[in-house]
Parts: sequence; structure tokens; C-alpha cells
Amino acid sequence: MSIADIQALLGSDVLVLVGAPLCGKGTQGKLLGKVLDRPYVSSGDLFRAEVASGSALGQQIHAYMESGELIPNDLTTEFLTTKLSDKVYHKGMILDGYPRNLSHLPLIDNILANLNERIFTAIYLDVPKTKLNERRAHRGRTDDDGDTFEHRYAVFQDETVPLIDALKSRNQLIKIDCNDESPEEISQRIISELSALCI
Repeated sequence: MSIADIQALLGSDVLVLVGAPLCGKGTQGKLLGKVLDRPYVSSGDLFRAEVASGSALGQQIHAYMESGELIPNDLTTEFLTTKLSDKVYHKGMILDGYPRNLSHLPLIDNILANLNERIFTAIYLDVPKTKLNERRAHRGRTDDDGDTFEHRYAVFQDETVPLIDALKSRNQLIKIDCNDESPEEISQRIISELSALCI
């Protein structure tokens, strides 16, 4: 199956990336975006850009981010509906960072339905926790210290794992077991899994 077959199968539908912190969603999103000719969009980047713009909405978002609280669903829905209606996303996209929990799933379904799109499938990058810890140690970023990582991983277990189970039950999940492969090898495996859906 060719890349053109996968693109035709996807149409304007959306690939969603899910996984634990440091699993490599951003890297895979960018690689897949190039191969499939779809924009890669990180919801976190959209939120941070809005905060940096100093808009009224950005100030509201910033207040929640500063306090460490989740941005309320109604605010997120309003924000993502506006951002994802940009014509750059009309031919589909690769979405990273949203949905993050079960309560987000009906929201993103509605947002996409209003754009005549839907989730085609979610790609779950399943990386062993030991590997995530190794990556954290190598990166050495201040926001990746042990306590912060443990908290983020616990949130992933509590909030995102039930979402992954729900997507699987909807037949909208491709699970990719990631160990020591290079990003390019993992990307190829994702493409192979998508090709299999074309048959």
C-alpha cells in the first residue's frame, strides 16, 4: 500500500497521538506530518502561543496553567474550536495532547464533527516506564526532574489510560510497542499499521 492510499483512506480525518510523558509524541507527530502531508498540531503549543500573545483568552488560560489546574472543558472547547477551524487543518491533521482524558473524548468528537472531521484512529506509543526514566535522565530539563515526572506519569495512568481503553473499544487505536528503535523505525511501523487498514 502506498502513502497515497493511506492519505486517501484518511481523507480529512484526524490522527491522534497518545502516550505517557516523554514517549516521543512530538517527534512522531512531526515525522508522520511530513510523510502523510498533514499538519502536526500540539494542543500544548497552541495554548502556550495563546498565552504568549497576551490575549484575554490567553490570560484566562495562563491563570489555570500557573495554578497547575486543568483548563476547564468549556474554555478548552471554545479555544480548540476556533484554532482547529483554521483552513490549514481542513484536510485533516495529526493531533497531539488532546484528548487527554475520557471527559475530553465527546468534546473533541463534537469539535471535529462541526468541522466535518472525525478521529480516524489514535496511535498509542507504549514505552516502558524504565525507558521513559532513561530519556528523562538524558534530557536533563528542569521540568523533567524525578518528582515532576512521577506526578505526570501518575496523571497519565489515572486519566489517559482509561481514554486509551475507550478508544480501543471504539476500534480507534493502534498500539505501537516502543523499546530501542529509532524514531524513524517507529514511524515506519506506524505507517505499516496504517497501510494494513487500507487492505
